[in-house]
Amino acid sequence: MRKWRVVGPPQTKAGRSGSLWTLGAACLAAAGLSLLAPWAPTYDPWAWLVWGREVAGLDLDTTAGPAWKPLPVLATAALAPLGDAAPALWLLLARAGGLLAVVLAFRLAARLAGGRGGWFAGGVAALGLLGTVGFLRGVAGGSSEGLLIAFALLAVVRHLDGRRGQALALAAAASLLRPEAWPLLAAYALWLWRREPGLRLPALAGLALVPALWLAPELWGSGDLLRSSERARVPNPGQPALADRPALATLRGFAEIVPLPVLALAAAGVALAAVRRERVPLALAAGAAAWVALVAAMAEAGFSGEGRYLLAPAAVVAVLAGFAAGRAYTAVAAGSPRVAAPAAAAVLAVALAVSLPAARRLGNELAYAADLRADLAVAVDRAGGSERLRACGPLYAGRFRFPLVAWHVGAHISELGLAPRAPGVVFRSRLTPEEPTSPAVPAGYELAARAGAWEVHTACAA
Repeated sequence: MRKWRVVGPPQTKAGRSGSLWTLGAACLAAAGLSLLAPWAPTYDPWAWLVWGREVAGLDLDTTAGPAWKPLPVLATAALAPLGDAAPALWLLLARAGGLLAVVLAFRLAARLAGGRGGWFAGGVAALGLLGTVGFLRGVAGGSSEGLLIAFALLAVVRHLDGRRGQALALAAAASLLRPEAWPLLAAYALWLWRREPGLRLPALAGLALVPALWLAPELWGSGDLLRSSERARVPNPGQPALADRPALATLRGFAEIVPLPVLALAAAGVALAAVRRERVPLALAAGAAAWVALVAAMAEAGFSGEGRYLLAPAAVVAVLAGFAAGRAYTAVAAGSPRVAAPAAAAVLAVALAVSLPAARRLGNELAYAADLRADLAVAVDRAGGSERLRACGPLYAGRFRFPLVAWHVGAHISELGLAPRAPGVVFRSRLTPEEPTSPAVPAGYELAARAGAWEVHTACAA
């Protein structure tokens, strides 16, 4: 069996930890710079911000909105005292997590490949992750998938470094972002129980704390332990759960979000690892396969099975693709050193160029979402402020805008409705530039304010 080895000069554990802290700080700085461009959270992050504010105020209401996620709400509760700065700070954390995920994919692939091909392995893994459908858009909009992937990959790195306690904590953090990580956490806790007796108590604590943080807040906020589970069974149009064979649709969806060359390289990497009996790549492949299989099984049970649930295993596929590419580079460089480097650099340059149009489209989407965020704040002020609007009557807004409006007027998400009637307040806008303005305003309302993309209509109670 080939022994796994670290690429580059030997480092102490302290040196590796220091390097990771430096990388984290650099990712935070880069994420901060990204906020100089137009920014706005998407639907789920706005809900987490509302819930974080409610947790801080001991007034949690989760009867409406997306499924509950413990770790983002813990973070937004800590940010809640900062008021209007909380959305930008959450985006700072989410984007830093996404950047760290890309860096860790680079480093882990380079480490697995070893030899001369380490840099090429890392480049393929990083670009493969960036090219995964939904990753960049989710990170830019403040979703938790970037943090999830960062925690998962960092758990692998710290395990390989011999820091098993840290790996356990990181696996638990990932489990507070996606329930599909629970079985992997349980398997790792069982492994630690047998191999690391000193970590038995932390392992038990993690296994108890994770479900408690998923379920107890729902009991507090909605009175229903399983409210999030039921919410996850309401898929959007086109999701695998609505297909004739949801499991097969989930597998097709996974193949569609990962670029085909990345899938092919990852398959070659798994075959190579099997032939050479390299445990780490095979363990990564097994974990990714188990995750995808679980999402597919859950889709058969009625859960949506949408692509963002599969971004974590897609990141592992990108790492395995980098591993295969790095080994191929090393083999080619051994016989043709003058050809290997220019050819590899050209491959990475072409892959980067192919991704540029999608990045430009994302920039346009972010600019419009940023206008929605900024214009709503102005419209609320022009209409008399959040307290006056809440006192006017029930609140109404278009689909997928409830958390955004709830944040700006200081309301619970459950206080928003889709079908306006008097008395009340209607917040009208276009969800995207191509969609019509919604919702429709019934008779008896008058225009109270207009700002950019938003109109506020009121028909106040006496």
